Amino acid sequence: MQREQVKRMLESYRQCRARRVSLAAEIVLAERQLAEARERMTEEAVLPGHDLACVPGGGTGDPTARLAVKFASGYQPRYILEMAGDLRRMRDEMQECETVCRCVEAWRGVLNERELLVLDRHVIGGESYADVLEAFARQFPSTALTSLDGVKCVNKRAISKICAAAGA
Repeated sequence: MQREQVKRMLESYRQCRARRVSLAAEIVLAERQLAEARERMTEEAVLPGHDLACVPGGGTGDPTARLAVKFASGYQPRYILEMAGDLRRMRDEMQECETVCRCVEAWRGVLNERELLVLDRHVIGGESYADVLEAFARQFPSTALTSLDGVKCVNKRAISKICAAAGA
């Protein structure tokens, strides 16, 4: 894994964590809608107004038999294919979010409390170094850093540890 890829994953961690929860709900809903659509698919195909005699590739004069052959051969209407494609894309996105979340959660295990504070607030949270320095002073009053350079040094050390753990 490349160092830049590690940084991108750290920066997108919060968004991926939230998106993962959102996607889980969306996937459940999409699966339910797709299942219902597949159940209705045959019924809709034989509704009045559908010209069953125009089913391509039919070798029989029986429209019902043509339709049965069509469905048995795997035919699915375009709207079903689109719904399945949307569901597949959501699952792929969910997998990407899962990967980011699992990696970042594993990498956080190699850091000490001070490095975690800087990583969580600056890299993941997007706060400025000045805000991180203030938070650091509140949380670690006896060992508070006195300069932004100190916070940057802790951040650099944290990123180096994470890159080593990631093999970057």
